[in-house]
Amino acid sequence: MLDADYDECWLRYPRVDDADRRESYARRCLHVYAGETSPQHGAIRDELREGLEGILGREPHLWQHPPRSADGFLVVGQPDLMEVVADSVDAGMVRSLDDDGYHLRSTTWEGAEVTVVTAPTDRGLVYGTFHLLRLMATGEPIDDLDVVEEPRNAERLINQWDEPFRGTVERGYGGESIFKWEHLPDLRERYFDYARLLASVGINGVVLNDVNTTRPERPGDLAGTGEFEGVDLLDEQHLPKVAALAAVFRRYGIRTYLSVNYASPMLVGDLDTADPLDDAVAAWWKDKVAEVYDLIPDFGGFLVKADSEGQPGPYDYDRSHAEGANVLGRAFEPYDGRVFWRAFVYSDHDDRAVQAHAIFEPQDGDFHEKVTVQVKNGPIDFQPREPVSTLFGDMPETHLACELQITQEYTGQGVHVCSHVPLWEEFFAFDTHADGEGTPVTEAFAGTEGEGIAGVGNVGEDGNWFGNYLSGVNLYGFGRLAWDPTLDGESVTEEWVRLTFGDDPEVVETVTDILQDSWEATVDYETGGLGLIHMMYNGEARLENHYDPAPAEWPGYTGATEDGIGYDRSSSGSDYVDQFADPVAERYDDPETCPDKLLLFFHHLPWDHELDDGRTVVQTLYDNCFAGVEEVKRLREQWRSLEGSIDEQRYRHVAERFDEQVEQAERWRDTLVEYFHDYSGVADERGRVPLAN
Repeated sequence: MLDADYDECWLRYPRVDDADRRESYARRCLHVYAGETSPQHGAIRDELREGLEGILGREPHLWQHPPRSADGFLVVGQPDLMEVVADSVDAGMVRSLDDDGYHLRSTTWEGAEVTVVTAPTDRGLVYGTFHLLRLMATGEPIDDLDVVEEPRNAERLINQWDEPFRGTVERGYGGESIFKWEHLPDLRERYFDYARLLASVGINGVVLNDVNTTRPERPGDLAGTGEFEGVDLLDEQHLPKVAALAAVFRRYGIRTYLSVNYASPMLVGDLDTADPLDDAVAAWWKDKVAEVYDLIPDFGGFLVKADSEGQPGPYDYDRSHAEGANVLGRAFEPYDGRVFWRAFVYSDHDDRAVQAHAIFEPQDGDFHEKVTVQVKNGPIDFQPREPVSTLFGDMPETHLACELQITQEYTGQGVHVCSHVPLWEEFFAFDTHADGEGTPVTEAFAGTEGEGIAGVGNVGEDGNWFGNYLSGVNLYGFGRLAWDPTLDGESVTEEWVRLTFGDDPEVVETVTDILQDSWEATVDYETGGLGLIHMMYNGEARLENHYDPAPAEWPGYTGATEDGIGYDRSSSGSDYVDQFADPVAERYDDPETCPDKLLLFFHHLPWDHELDDGRTVVQTLYDNCFAGVEEVKRLREQWRSLEGSIDEQRYRHVAERFDEQVEQAERWRDTLVEYFHDYSGVADERGRVPLAN
């Protein structure tokens, strides 16, 4: 990646300036004894060659045997295959680790200082190698290592919403797709670098294409543009393209998945039905899965969006979601793969928040062992802030995965600086009380095969990958927190800053502070900070919707009337609160105990309703909208203070994005406060609203 025309992100591997630390690293890692009998070993050797040369300032020696002329060396391998490793660690403990786990240890062997990276599998060796390089790239000591790591989530997937053959990414803000499907199976170096980025933060699966596997024709399309779509990747003509990418990701221990269309037996096959209870449909899926595994022996499985936003599904045949998912699940019985079935299903219901639970909870225990129900973090749709989905903790007999959004669909897209790490940290800390106090939401999808976390990806062909250099923290933070949701979010952010911008204390502190404060600022100027949702433009007249403010488009979500604002989801309204366990339900049900940050999500309240601090609802909305803008201006000034301390290209790019963010935040503020004023008729106590013409 060092010679590429795109950014190295957090894999920069700069030379360590501290001479003593560099000498310590060189003594233990300048010589490398590592296997070369698998694709993963090749990836490890390549990464060590590049990483150590950057950190040490000289090319390392790579050996096929222990270098006895050296005072110390790094050894990477399994205890059953390398005598040095077996002599240096507790081999039984290593064998007992999770397949993705690893052990780092500093010790001596025949008088030499040895650093050991070992694991029960080659995938674990990949993760352990990246961990060691991360320590060295951030200047941490490695002369007394004794690290044992296992992921808390078995499945850690990226959902790449790629639209094959169109070259685009749905909800992607970092440019067109990096995958050139029309050229595959020919490979690009960028595919390997993307795999490196994912493996470096512990990702073990990637879904290559969009969950919307068919798209309507676009006005102006040239002939042939939409001839092939995501659904066609299952066709024998295109599966070799998938196999080529699978070989790239396999090298880094990452399994490949596909989004499939529920009607594939009709769209790819020649059946006239996709009824899950039809024997011919079951046979078609069984044969197709076998065909995929013939080409890709380590294939991960399918991701399915069904009966949602125009996509076909089992409802077309009056079947349940469990019946629909299970016909695919049974096709995976002979293989180490599975079906991820999205719970993002809604219709013309009075309250969208209640629907996923109403549909899926009654089917708990009905889903096949090879099916994982994939649930968004909240009940609506990746809003800047919303409560935790009630399906977590309420489907104990079903494999669940949590779906987060790495890309910034509702938080400024590729323009605004908005770290999702604090958002996810708040989500992971939520206590569902499903089994009494102390039942964090993470227990609903942690530890068991087939359960884990998926993230909707945010990379594209832009040189910086993400649209905004600072948006890289979201991919990095997702991977680190998917591996271990108990990690401190601020520490993860600081780690990313140090790997991305270097160790200058002022830069590290300033950029970390900017990112940590960015989410709450976005919540304030995009929602007013009291739990309102869906305040954005949703039309088709612009290249990308969900960016501009348009609260008037969503009266059913804001609940704005002359007498008040908010949606009544209390026990006297839609009763969404009843889907939570007590005491959470009781807390949310009463506006006096409901947290202010979710108050208007659960309650329709008079404009003059007083909060604990004595301010009214409408005054608080005004204040928060203005405060959000002022906070973004403050964050911009913090960034400007770093001019000269960050390279000109990245400094200027982010500075100009901040200028646009301030303008856009002011548009959001002005649109929202005028909307609140138009309904309430209440002027701002500080004279800011109504706005001056």
